[in-house]
Amino acid sequence: MRRKVLVWLGGLVLVAGAVVVLRNESAPPPAREFARFLDERVEQVADTQPLRRPADLTLTALDATSLRATWTPTDGLTHGGFEVRWAGRTRLVRGTETELTDLDPDGEVTVEVRAVGPLGDRSEPVVAQAVPRLAHDPAWADGLVQPIDRFDGPEALSPRRWRVVDGGGECLGLRPLNGRRLEVACDLLDLQSNVPMRLGVPAADGAVGRVVVTTDGPTAADGRVLLALLPEPFHGLGHLTKPYPPGSVVLTLARHGATFDFGDGLTPTTKVVPVIGTAPPPTPGVRHRWELRVLPDAVVALRDGEALATAPVAVPWTTAHPRLGFRDARGTRVDTFGVGGAPESPVPVSLVRLGPTRLVEDVLVPLGTVAPNRLEGASGVRVVARVARQRGGEALPVTVEFGDRSAPAVTVPFGGTGPMAAQFVHADFPQPLPDREVEVRLRAPEAFFVLDAHLLVSDGQATARRPLPRVADRGPVTPEVPEAVVAVVHESGPGGAFPRGGKARVVVELDGTPGEVAAVKGVEVDLDGEGVVVLPVNGSAGGRLEFLVDLDRVSTGSHRVAVRVLPVDERGRTRSAEYSFEIRPL
Repeated sequence: MRRKVLVWLGGLVLVAGAVVVLRNESAPPPAREFARFLDERVEQVADTQPLRRPADLTLTALDATSLRATWTPTDGLTHGGFEVRWAGRTRLVRGTETELTDLDPDGEVTVEVRAVGPLGDRSEPVVAQAVPRLAHDPAWADGLVQPIDRFDGPEALSPRRWRVVDGGGECLGLRPLNGRRLEVACDLLDLQSNVPMRLGVPAADGAVGRVVVTTDGPTAADGRVLLALLPEPFHGLGHLTKPYPPGSVVLTLARHGATFDFGDGLTPTTKVVPVIGTAPPPTPGVRHRWELRVLPDAVVALRDGEALATAPVAVPWTTAHPRLGFRDARGTRVDTFGVGGAPESPVPVSLVRLGPTRLVEDVLVPLGTVAPNRLEGASGVRVVARVARQRGGEALPVTVEFGDRSAPAVTVPFGGTGPMAAQFVHADFPQPLPDREVEVRLRAPEAFFVLDAHLLVSDGQATARRPLPRVADRGPVTPEVPEAVVAVVHESGPGGAFPRGGKARVVVELDGTPGEVAAVKGVEVDLDGEGVVVLPVNGSAGGRLEFLVDLDRVSTGSHRVAVRVLPVDERGRTRSAEYSFEIRPL
């Protein structure tokens, strides 16, 4: 049985949901004179919608030294963004939330939020106060197995507690945000916890097990964050891919939705869990606490304590291994991780990637060799692999050869039908002798493929000698001005070449990519290399600008409109965009 439950995350997002940040901690150099200029052929289309102050400003805290501010716009989404002021600092934000960090836990913080137009005009503020320590509720950690993982340094990923399956290169970094936060720095990464989740007696909320992660992700438009529960023996897998293994529960977080997926073997129930169903998409740099909650007869996904998705199923196991997966989620930050249920201790297991280096079909497939120092102190090893063959049918018997020892593999069908249907195989070898390199091979009575393979080393006390994963320090994010998107349409309507004469509407959208961007000083527009617009925008957060261009004195043929977006801090990078159009002959 495979099932899927989807909940869409709605909410209000400005243009592309971008975040714009202006920091006053280090003032930019004084800007040179930037006077307004419009060519006589150009008319600016004024935004007549008045700015009104935002509403419903709410301050919450995920720890004792930060505040998360959320609010509601009251005049639509056509203005440029919002200005947030607190403790002598100022930030411009596109979106309806931001996180204020490195605060005095016992000091009262006053936060003001104003609407900002695309030309830099401000509304009256909405105001709220909070003390971070009092706004933070530590009860979220009640019932979690201690210690909770706080990803604030390389030691947080000790091989005693974690196995890292990365996509190669530097996949993990640390950002100096409210201390330090782990940041995903590649497009393919799995973090496998060595702390099992064992189901316990129902808690007050009905949960018999839970996994909690605090993250701002996924930050990329197409990024996904996986929060998975894998029963034995599937925690030994490499990167988690569909079809998911039997008995597994996988919660996928995306910018616009949260999805439950399951492997075979879960039992449907009639349990109904109320959900709110919607929440704003995540904002880069703003943390939210996600929870995968296991009930006796359902699984539930919660964000900041609000249930957003549920599925009426009963899991067929009593113990599973939690995993975090990141897919095209470069830039996502992870803060804390916890497991709840019956008390459990880490089971120290480290990971050795095996071959083959290329896909080969044979009755004997070598997986590579294991160095002696990698087996030193180990109480045992497990060889795990996903294999497939060209034709379907009965499970393929596989023998695992580990040096001069061999053992028949335990085989589990792994989903899929017909040719190339995969199966999972594993075999255990106690007390490996670390006196020489050990060659690992798989053998079968007919030709087969090995899709991926790993060696799980039961380290025991040897864990302390294992090297920590590579985690590179990464500096603060340098904000940039938003990207520009420009389009030109004729007043007669869209499509094809323009007629001679009339007016063209030039639309400039300063959307920006998700994340922090610098405040905008001004926008310049050229027509065929000649400057026709110089428009100061007074440190705005971007937005929509429109101009009408008289085409009566513009010749037939091809033309090009170029737009430049200039930062307030002249040390920053200027963004640019172009659009070409054609005026047909009479």
